[in-house]
Amino acid sequence: MNIMDTVMRRRPMILTVVALLSILGLSAWLSMDRQEDPFFPYRYGHVLVPWPGAEPERIQTQVIELIENELATVDEVREIRSTARFGFAQLIVGLKSNVYDTDSVWDRIRVAIDRAERRLPERAGPIDLRDRSMDTHGIVLAIGGSDDLIELLDAARQLRRDLFTVPGIGRIDLIGSPDEELRVRVDPARLLAAGLSMDQLAQAIQRANRVVPGGALVVDERNLIIQSDSDLGSLEELAALPVADAQGRLHTLGELADLQLQPAEPVGERIEFNGQPVVALGVVIPRHHVNAVHFGEAVRERIEEVAPNYAPLTIEEMFYQPRWVEQRLGELGRSLLLGVLIVAAILLWAMGWRMGVIVAALLPLVTLSGLAIYALGGGILHQMSVAGMVIALGMLVDNAIVMVESLQWHIDRGKKPAQAAMAAARELAGPLAAATGTTLAAFLPLLLSHGDTADFTRGIPIMVMLVLVVSYAYAVLVTPAIAPSLLRAGSARESARLEQLGRELGQLSDRRPWAVLGGSALLVVAMISLANFLPRDFFPSTDRNQLIVDLNFPEGTRTETTLLHARDVANELLAQPSVRDVKVFAGFSGPRFYYNLMETRNAPHMARLVAITDSDRELPALIEWIDRYIPDRIPEAQIVARRLGQGPPVDAPVEVRLFGPDTQALRAAAHSVMDALRDIPGARDVRHRLGQGLPTLEVLIDEAEAARQGVSRDALAEVLARASRGQQVSTWRAEREPLPLLLGSREGERLPHEALAGLVVDTPNGPRPLDAFVEMRMSLSPAVIEHRDLQLTTAVLAETDPGVTYGQIWQALEPALAELELPEGVRVVPGGAAAEASNANQALFSTLPIGLLALLGFLMWQFNSLKLTGLVLLTVPLAAAGVVPGLLLSGQPFSFTAMLGVVALIGIVVNNAIVLIDRIEAGVADGLHLDQAIPAAVARRIRPILLTTATTIAGLLPLTWTQSTLWPPMAWAIISGLLVSTILTLIVLPAAYRVLEASHDRDD
Repeated sequence: MNIMDTVMRRRPMILTVVALLSILGLSAWLSMDRQEDPFFPYRYGHVLVPWPGAEPERIQTQVIELIENELATVDEVREIRSTARFGFAQLIVGLKSNVYDTDSVWDRIRVAIDRAERRLPERAGPIDLRDRSMDTHGIVLAIGGSDDLIELLDAARQLRRDLFTVPGIGRIDLIGSPDEELRVRVDPARLLAAGLSMDQLAQAIQRANRVVPGGALVVDERNLIIQSDSDLGSLEELAALPVADAQGRLHTLGELADLQLQPAEPVGERIEFNGQPVVALGVVIPRHHVNAVHFGEAVRERIEEVAPNYAPLTIEEMFYQPRWVEQRLGELGRSLLLGVLIVAAILLWAMGWRMGVIVAALLPLVTLSGLAIYALGGGILHQMSVAGMVIALGMLVDNAIVMVESLQWHIDRGKKPAQAAMAAARELAGPLAAATGTTLAAFLPLLLSHGDTADFTRGIPIMVMLVLVVSYAYAVLVTPAIAPSLLRAGSARESARLEQLGRELGQLSDRRPWAVLGGSALLVVAMISLANFLPRDFFPSTDRNQLIVDLNFPEGTRTETTLLHARDVANELLAQPSVRDVKVFAGFSGPRFYYNLMETRNAPHMARLVAITDSDRELPALIEWIDRYIPDRIPEAQIVARRLGQGPPVDAPVEVRLFGPDTQALRAAAHSVMDALRDIPGARDVRHRLGQGLPTLEVLIDEAEAARQGVSRDALAEVLARASRGQQVSTWRAEREPLPLLLGSREGERLPHEALAGLVVDTPNGPRPLDAFVEMRMSLSPAVIEHRDLQLTTAVLAETDPGVTYGQIWQALEPALAELELPEGVRVVPGGAAAEASNANQALFSTLPIGLLALLGFLMWQFNSLKLTGLVLLTVPLAAAGVVPGLLLSGQPFSFTAMLGVVALIGIVVNNAIVLIDRIEAGVADGLHLDQAIPAAVARRIRPILLTTATTIAGLLPLTWTQSTLWPPMAWAIISGLLVSTILTLIVLPAAYRVLEASHDRDD
């Protein structure tokens, strides 16, 4: 008993399994975990190191280089990007693209950082490693309604606790926190009159504010807890703290200084929402096993429940990712449904209602069954997986079409339906497996490729391959089980005209093979030559109605100044009729509300505005208005307005990385590159990252005088630190989260620099002015120092005008760069979208040989002939050439998704060639001469070839109508390539077969 006998006997069981899988797939579509985009593995992390008051050069040599050397010992680390700014170091660590067990690697990195931390200078650190920096804040909530930032901070902390009751909640980050500090501002005149020093005040506070547990005693065999009142419990107690002078007289701390609980100085991060100050909470939607839409609804319900408790404060949504998840998947779901209807209509029209119903019924059955298996395997519904189903839609009926037509052919020749089913299944199980295998082989490189881009798009090959495997199984097992109930003799729709067309095309190829081949070659060359006019891109911008406006002021600009200018720009934007609201983030890049955004921390000179418009169609005009109007309002700032991007995050579409021996050489090279880039049409917002230099007051110590007076260098540095930023002498814990208790001057950082000379230095010989020990002079020091992979670097960045791609800019820039005379030792490396595209292409091309071997293996298994295998592969350049005119006519760039379409196209087009060549070989085997076999084969196969082409195109057409910018390039690449290859296949392959056979006959 063979397998088909079993299928016919187990028909109820097979149909039951199909029904159950389809129901499970429908249930999965309605309830499975969903998100807008795939998650990237945790291959990037941030290392943050504060060193208050330290200049960038010192941070570079004593912090960054130390950490870099330790990180370089971890084999899995691929790149290290470091930035030294005033008082702060930030390192971005990237892991190799083949690392998926990221947790173990981050553990080793943590060990390396611990080694570096033990060698940091005093007061530098602690080091903060954030290995989950690729998480996005799916929901960002703004707490406002008051100008008191401490009140808003307290409310945000309480709301964070309230939200942790939401099921499935992940991390909740406090964003734009003003932080807190308790500052003791000493009046120097009162301190001098009391005969006290700053050191005495510091010691008194430290002694009075220590947390010392009292321990316990045993009373009646039970513990009696001793609660000691060793630390201060209120500001009143701190103000009443007695301090004794040299004569034993007591003075209270409140008499000598002002005490203030306040936001931290210098100002760090600030957020404003439509002109009002807010503190934000960023809710990280957990990866995997969470339906983002349902999760968002649960968060909203919890907020509605607790919001009255915070009145009159307000809780508003700044960003809400679940809305985009629902919109994106809804759009693709409608595309999938529309594709099913279009393909079904084509099948019914072309095949007749009996045959059409059988094949059309497999559309939802295969799709839902594939989705069920995907869900059972832990898959998540996102736009890549749904797009994979849409792409597979037209291909999944190919096997069923061939199987049903073969069934009908046998029935028309007098076989009973059951006999016809078994005959068709035995006849086609092998060839259909080979045809399906060739398509799977084409998607194999996409599946096996590594890297951020491959991880982002991997859902496409997974879903396509899964659906195709299910379609083969259903074509071989399910179609023979259901077809006999519907098919009757003569059910096939006659296609005499189509067969006559096929016969004429076959005769043309048989009689004039060289003319056909020559004309086709010229046509292919002409289409390929059009590629020079095809713009190249990596990933397009999004279709979201969110505009990013970055303001970058000179390094050293304080956050208050940055916020003031950003507020002005926000008010100008709000005055525009198309703008609904504006969010302002000063001192940092704001929450990572979208996966493609780069994160920048501790950047007082930077502000990011996010403007929300009525529609994404309003963005080009708004960008043009910003470029024309805003720079004149703030000439000292670099202003960059851009849409959100897609794919792996980049600093800018166009990035020229410069490596050199010193900052002077890099600065000269950067200006030369900027001049060249500004001359290129389509490049805008050209800038570099070196900064303009920081004004620096150098304090040079007179070692001899300090030694004579018994004053150490450390003591002099402490005097300066207390006068400016203050000295942390204790930690304040009374009724709040722990915060620093700082002792300093009344003016703090607002102290005039001329007053530094008169600062009091306590010596064994009595108080002396600071200028007795130091000499001061002004200089200019580097504002920012950057390393990439342990090398000194900077970058020149540029945005592109609407309709202009990074490829067009680079094509014009490369000759200009070659002509530049750069300083000695400076080298140029492409970055931005060009670097990411190169990495993605290399990752894809590295796995192409595997796909090619698999493709050759299936073809050799089918034909057992190198000659016939070569003929099949001839369709590949025909299809690739056809991609170009389709993209040009549709106005789409050749992006990475278009390249995915070309790779997928290979597996699709070879099936037509397999079907046609197999029929020619069968005719020859039956004794027909070539001039008979070739026209007969084309006449016999033209209908299924055109039908499978039509269904594939029909399934892809809805993707060309989507609002998303990702899918039209890929859909048009497949559609145009398939159209051209199908037409040429019907005449080129028979002509090539004729030429090869004629050559073989002559050799014989």
